[in-house]
Amino acid sequence: MIIEHPEFEVVVTSMGVPSIRNKILNEIMHNPVGPEKEAKDLYVIPSRMQERLESGEGPLVIFDVGLGAAANALAAIECFFQAQTSRSLHLISFERNLELLKFTLFHKNYFPLVLKHAELLETLLETRKVQVGKLTWELHEGLFANTLENATANPEVIFYDPYSPKMNPEMWSLDAFLKLKKFLDRQPKLACQLLTYSQATPVRSALIGAGFFVGYGPSTGLKEETTHAATERDLLPLPLDQKWYRRWASSHRRYPILCFDQHWWVDLKVNQYFAEGSRPSGS
Repeated sequence: MIIEHPEFEVVVTSMGVPSIRNKILNEIMHNPVGPEKEAKDLYVIPSRMQERLESGEGPLVIFDVGLGAAANALAAIECFFQAQTSRSLHLISFERNLELLKFTLFHKNYFPLVLKHAELLETLLETRKVQVGKLTWELHEGLFANTLENATANPEVIFYDPYSPKMNPEMWSLDAFLKLKKFLDRQPKLACQLLTYSQATPVRSALIGAGFFVGYGPSTGLKEETTHAATERDLLPLPLDQKWYRRWASSHRRYPILCFDQHWWVDLKVNQYFAEGSRPSGS
């Protein structure tokens, strides 16, 4: 049974996969490949999560920024349960509005992973923290900038999947990435990789301005490429090159959203970044 909701509805993509449409934005999420495939292709596989689980030490901490319908988190959990590992998984999800997750959970029969882990999701919504064996899953509700400091561990991987800048501009601003980089710098010896679906020039320049190394990410669905960022350059499979820099320099949309009086800073950092061989000089 599908219930009428003022904001969301279950739809079928052009590839025949169930997904969810935001009726206010008139956008289909994960289109056209669907939530499970996009989560694997864009986040789980490129982050080398299985390799990290099988070769690393200590808990693997993942920040799931923009829990949404829980597709990325559940794909990570599936990978964890299938891996041959002695590591534990500490998954920390951030979400300012849980309405989409509640809607998805109500329509769980359309989404196999949600159906499979429905009890886990219900417990997470009720208690905000759940533990199953070596899996610990936390949920922090509220604005990311306000809840970030509540996290008790630094991440090795970040799935950065908030709504688009049109819906959620604060999450894609220079200030947002500066705050995140400052948080990560608390443990400078722990390298971190960030993966996001956006390929927008303002997003990449914001990441560079905040002190991240930035590179190209894989294609997914209708997107020809996505974006990877990291605290160490070696974590990038394909760093941004001079071709991107020339495109940035000639673009009329090269500055981050909500940048206002910080254009000079972005110009300084991006020019410095490429002049020094794509090495951030600190923020």
